[in-house]
Amino acid sequence: MARVAAGDDTALQQLFDRWKIPLLSFFYRSLGSHADAEDLTLEVFVRLHRSAADYRPAAKFPTFLFHIAHNLLRNEFRRRRRKPAQPVAPEAFDYIEAEPAAGTRLAELEEVFQRALVRLPEKYRAPLLLLHQQQLDYPDAAAALGISENSLRVLVHRGRRLLKTEMETLS
Repeated sequence: MARVAAGDDTALQQLFDRWKIPLLSFFYRSLGSHADAEDLTLEVFVRLHRSAADYRPAAKFPTFLFHIAHNLLRNEFRRRRRKPAQPVAPEAFDYIEAEPAAGTRLAELEEVFQRALVRLPEKYRAPLLLLHQQQLDYPDAAAALGISENSLRVLVHRGRRLLKTEMETLS
């Protein structure tokens, strides 16, 4: 981050190369849209670049990065509540071919999981994604969310129960 603050574009590119996939995954699992995930991932790096001079390594870098990501995600949910998207008719997707039979069950499970995950309230979804998908430990995930570690454990427990219930409902 010190090199980024000094104007080293290769340092920013290295950070981008290292963290773009985890951020894309985090946003996609939260929003269910590749396009929105890509937009928010790029916005994280824009904000990271802007704040490079103010960065203080009080916490691990992933904690800092996912704190930015979580704030952007919350802003996106607020925006969506104010201006909900119009649904697209199923006929618009008739160009998509069916998947091969071998991976059909796995694809169905992934679809059920994704739909259940999107239906979870954001306060439960973000902790689950930070811990399981991004593999942050509890102290780092709690710091990224701005909550205590005990609160995080409660949210994760409740989130897992809700996710299980949603998946059973959707299956």
